[in-house]
Amino acid sequence: MNQESDKVTKQRIVDCAKALFSQKGYAATSIQDICKAAGCSKGGVYHHFVNKEDLFVYIADTAFTGSWDEWSKRTADIDDMEELFYVFADYFVDTLQRPLSKAAEEFMRVAAGSENTVRFVGIMNAYMRNFEDFIGRVIASGFLKEEDPKTLAFIVLSFYSGLSDSHAFLSKDEMKVLFRKSTELLLSGIRRS
Repeated sequence: MNQESDKVTKQRIVDCAKALFSQKGYAATSIQDICKAAGCSKGGVYHHFVNKEDLFVYIADTAFTGSWDEWSKRTADIDDMEELFYVFADYFVDTLQRPLSKAAEEFMRVAAGSENTVRFVGIMNAYMRNFEDFIGRVIASGFLKEEDPKTLAFIVLSFYSGLSDSHAFLSKDEMKVLFRKSTELLLSGIRRS
């Protein structure tokens, strides 16, 4: 198998596994399900990933790292601190992967204590540190109240995560309206007077 073909196969496995984890959850998705969807053998999966846990962590790493990189690109030229929050609200809706987030919660229960859980927690902590740094910069700019950046980062992300449950009831456009209004209300509580 040449390198390009190998890359394509790996991406197909990742795409199919991501879809299955989102549809069925982590525990209900088997390596056999992934092989069938990707049109490859178990050996093909194990050529790229040690096991299902390793594959799931790879998907999470790609999603969270890619998401932060894209967010950084989108906001590189935005100096208005308030606008950054509205852009983040829209971005959160645009990149929302609630079913995969639910699979991640399940993964944490099913794979508790494994090396892959430690890797997964490390990925989540890196994302949180990035968001904490962002919140710290916004506080330092004088736009937000003087609060602990880590605490405020958790509050803001939890706020948006809770709102994301609305995906079952609202269209993407309706969610954007909800998230923008919620951002306005959130900022009225944390903006420096």
